[in-house]
Amino acid sequence: MQKEKDRYVVITTIGPNRPGLMSEISSVISEFGCNIEDLDQVVMKRNIFVLSMLVNIPINVNIDKLREKMSKICNEIGLEVFFYYA
Repeated sequence: MQKEKDRYVVITTIGPNRPGLMSEISSVISEFGCNIEDLDQVVMKRNIFVLSMLVNIPINVNIDKLREKMSKICNEIGLEVFFYYA
């Protein structure tokens, strides 16, 4: 059951595939104490990595700081990242 103060964001990343991407992305989410509640991940032809995650964000977490850190990490590892506030 969803709590009244639960907040969700769908985070989608796309870019060239390589080992360790899931670990690097999920470590940012863990660092902020957030929870991945659902995800869909695929490596498409031509080695394109696509990941979509539904992330539960506790009320005490600053969403802007999470977004800033995720954007920085994704930029460093060559992924584009998009946020959809659900």
